[in-house]
Amino acid sequence: MKATPFLLAPAILLVGLGASLAGPYSAGRDDPAKADAPIPGFVGPDGEGGAPLQTGPDQFINAANYLNPLFFDWASSVVAYAPAPGVASAWSNPTLTLGPVTGDNFHIASLGDLSSAQIAAGVPRGTLTLHFAHPIRNLSGADFCVFENGFLTGSGGATMLADLAYVEVSADGVNFARFPSRSLTPGPVGSYGTIDPTNVRNLAGKHVNAYGDSWGTPFDLAELGLDSISYIRLVDIPGSGAFLDSLGQPIYDAWLTTGSGGADIEAVGAISRLTTFDAWQDLRGLAGADRGPDADPNANGIPNLLEYAFSRLPLRTDTGPAPTQLETSAGRLQITFTRDERATDLTYEVQTRDSLTPGQWTTIASSTAGQPFQPAAGFAPVITETSASLIASVGVIRKVRVADVLPIAGPTQRFMRVKVTAASAP
Repeated sequence: MKATPFLLAPAILLVGLGASLAGPYSAGRDDPAKADAPIPGFVGPDGEGGAPLQTGPDQFINAANYLNPLFFDWASSVVAYAPAPGVASAWSNPTLTLGPVTGDNFHIASLGDLSSAQIAAGVPRGTLTLHFAHPIRNLSGADFCVFENGFLTGSGGATMLADLAYVEVSADGVNFARFPSRSLTPGPVGSYGTIDPTNVRNLAGKHVNAYGDSWGTPFDLAELGLDSISYIRLVDIPGSGAFLDSLGQPIYDAWLTTGSGGADIEAVGAISRLTTFDAWQDLRGLAGADRGPDADPNANGIPNLLEYAFSRLPLRTDTGPAPTQLETSAGRLQITFTRDERATDLTYEVQTRDSLTPGQWTTIASSTAGQPFQPAAGFAPVITETSASLIASVGVIRKVRVADVLPIAGPTQRFMRVKVTAASAP
C-alpha cells in the first residue's frame, strides 16, 4: 500500500528483513554506470530524477525541472485491467497510468496482492495491459521504461519498499513475451518489508518513483529478439517466494500488502519511437511562428532543423557544447556531433574540402534514415559511434566521430562540415 504516506514508518522499521550483500544490478535511483541503469522521469536545473511536485500551499520541490525529453511517447489506452481482489477503489482507476509520468505516488493504479490461501487456490494475479499508438522499436539501449511508485528507505536510501511485477510485451496484443528477470533477494522480507534493488533485474518496481524522486526501470527489446511492439502487460508478483525469476529463483518483495497492494503502476514511457521532423515539432511543443525548419525560437542561431538533427531542445536555453566540434586525431581533422537514431527522415553527410572559395564539398561518410554512418564510395574515413548519454542503459542518442581521409600535413588548408537534409523539411 505504497500510495499511503503513513506506511513509510513501518517500512523503515522493517528495513533489516531483506538486507543482504549488494547485488550486481542497479540501485533504486541515480546509478548511471550499471547496464540496467534507471532513467530519470524528469531532468533540469534541480537535478536528474527530481519530480516537480507541489508539497503544500505555495510550496514546490524541483520546480525548475521538466519531463525528460528522451521520452517520445507514453501509453495511450488501457486494453485490459484486472486487479487482484481487494484493491481499494481509490487505487483502481487504470486511466491514471496513461500519459506522461508525474512522479506523484498517488497517481497510480494498483494490481493488488494475493494471500497464501488465494495463491494456493489459483486466484489470478493482477494485470494491466496498455497500448501505444506508435510502435516501440528495438533501437540502441533501453526502448521503454516502467514507472512504479516504490520508494527508498533505510540509511542512505540503499533499500526500497518495492512491489515487483513481470513485464510482458506484444506486437499484436495476443501473443506476449516475458522479459527474463532475476531476483537474488535471499528470503521473505515481510509485510511492508524492504529489498535491496541491486539484487533485482528486469522487474518493474525496482526503481524509485515517489516523494520527489522519479526513476523508471528500463527494458530493452533486444533481450527478446523483437523488432517492434505496441502492447505492454504488467503482471503482479505476490512476494511470498511462490513466483520465480527466469532462473527458477523465488522472488521476494513486500508481502502481504493491502488496499493499494501489489505493484502500483504510474506510467510507461516509450523511448524508441521513430519520428520525423514534423512529428518532432509536435513533441517539442512548437507552434505558430516557432515552427518550420528555419525558425529559431530560442534565438541561439541554430534553426529548428538542426536542433532536431543534433538532438537539442528548440525552446530551451542552450547550456551544452556547440552542435559540432572540430579537433585533431592521429594527425587528421576529426568532427564530432550527436544524432538521434529515431529520426527517420534525415540524411547526414560529413564533407571535406581544401578551400572556402566557390567549389564542391566532398562527402566522405553519410547516414540515412537513422542508420549508422558508413564511408562514402571510394573513401575510408575512421568512423566511431557510441552512446552520447552518461546513463549506460540509454543508447538512442549517438555520438559520432568522423576523422578526415587526408592528414593535416597534406593541403595547406582543410575544412570539415556536417550537411543535414530532411525529406519532410526541404
